[in-house]
Amino acid sequence: MPILPQSGDRPGTRRDDTAVLAPTRQARNRGRTEDRSGSPRRTQGNTLLCVANSYRQILAVPGSASFVMAGFVGRLPISMVSLGIVLLVVARTGSYALAGFMSAAYALAAAFLGPFGARFIDRHGQHRIVPVLAISQIVFLLAFVAASSLGLPVVLQFLLLVLSGGTSPNVGSLVRARWAYALRGDISVRTAFALEAIVDEIVFIAGPPLVTVVALQISEPAALALCAVLIAIGTIWLALLRSSQPHPTGKLPIGSAGRVLSAGMAAVVATMALMGAIFGCFEVTTVAYAQEADAADLTGWLLALYATGSLLSGVVVGAVQFSRPTAVQLPVFATALAVVALPLPFVPNTGVLALTIFIAGMAVSPVLISCATLVEELVPTARLTEAMTLTISGIAVGLALGSTLSGFLVDTAGAKHGYWVMTLSSLLAAALTWLVRGPLIRATFRAGSSERPV
Repeated sequence: MPILPQSGDRPGTRRDDTAVLAPTRQARNRGRTEDRSGSPRRTQGNTLLCVANSYRQILAVPGSASFVMAGFVGRLPISMVSLGIVLLVVARTGSYALAGFMSAAYALAAAFLGPFGARFIDRHGQHRIVPVLAISQIVFLLAFVAASSLGLPVVLQFLLLVLSGGTSPNVGSLVRARWAYALRGDISVRTAFALEAIVDEIVFIAGPPLVTVVALQISEPAALALCAVLIAIGTIWLALLRSSQPHPTGKLPIGSAGRVLSAGMAAVVATMALMGAIFGCFEVTTVAYAQEADAADLTGWLLALYATGSLLSGVVVGAVQFSRPTAVQLPVFATALAVVALPLPFVPNTGVLALTIFIAGMAVSPVLISCATLVEELVPTARLTEAMTLTISGIAVGLALGSTLSGFLVDTAGAKHGYWVMTLSSLLAAALTWLVRGPLIRATFRAGSSERPV
């Protein structure tokens, strides 16, 4: 029986006794008190305690700590494989162009073929499909390492990378689907998605240095072999945690395809593609800027500052339960993203760049968290892994385009001009989210009014 939203319900949630009582419990646990007028006010000095309590509450969900840790291990290779491919190809051929081409082949195969694997996961369960995909990814990746080391034809290496990327399960989507299943109908799902955004940032801070050190201290093949080991540990560990996985749906629910391919989902995927363009531009242009300024040794620190800013804002934003619908919040966060990106093409030196990058990074997580929350609100639980994977695919496509366009600007106009891609992508994201604000609000309300599998 469909559960209709009541007055005061947030669009995209179901109303039941738990959901009704949850805000009251959360308010009490987060150090809120009420004045004589009945309006809530936050007790002084409890801000950090409130943030910690928000994350402690979701990690108290049975099984959550285990699947978060498994997801972290399985996700580390996401930030390592592409760089490992570049290091191996450059070491064997000396060609950065070929290395970039091979790395892009792997990433784009994952972007375009990943949603098909995710659909099978939704239908048949993570414990059945994820090990098959992960083993296939590992076999093809190690076959590429062997083919490259033996100097086999480039076409064969390319095909092996396409097959490896195309069979890779998106671990982030798998974990987010578990959170949505565990917290269905609970407003704290936003905090859970914020935690996953934080894990993503840690992955991209820790992964690249790890694969680089192994490649330099041991060998390039060893670096990709480490990636294969981490994929195996993380994905198999996650698949064994059957108690927390979403129930397999078998046949797809009637009408669910339309929800995944809806205009609202298209807007979210487009926004994530623009975020990918921002990420691709940032990496390429920042590396070029540091080299042009004779500060190549600062490159790692500059990249880490961006991720650190995003991590810190993610911690805070994820702990706050906003009263406005997510579709209303997203344009505000996207506008902030555009504003902080405006100065980047004009920075005069690396000192100013470092400060600007840190501030720009702080605007990233709120947009990513809002997009993930919107997907959970728009899409039936039975298709959530597929929908989450589509957004990651959007990022991958945007990253490829953003890095290519910014590289062209760097080569033709100078390093700092590459940041124009980042600035323009941010402005487009802000414009798009304001344009679809009304339709998204209505779409989340309709999705929240319809029956969703439990």
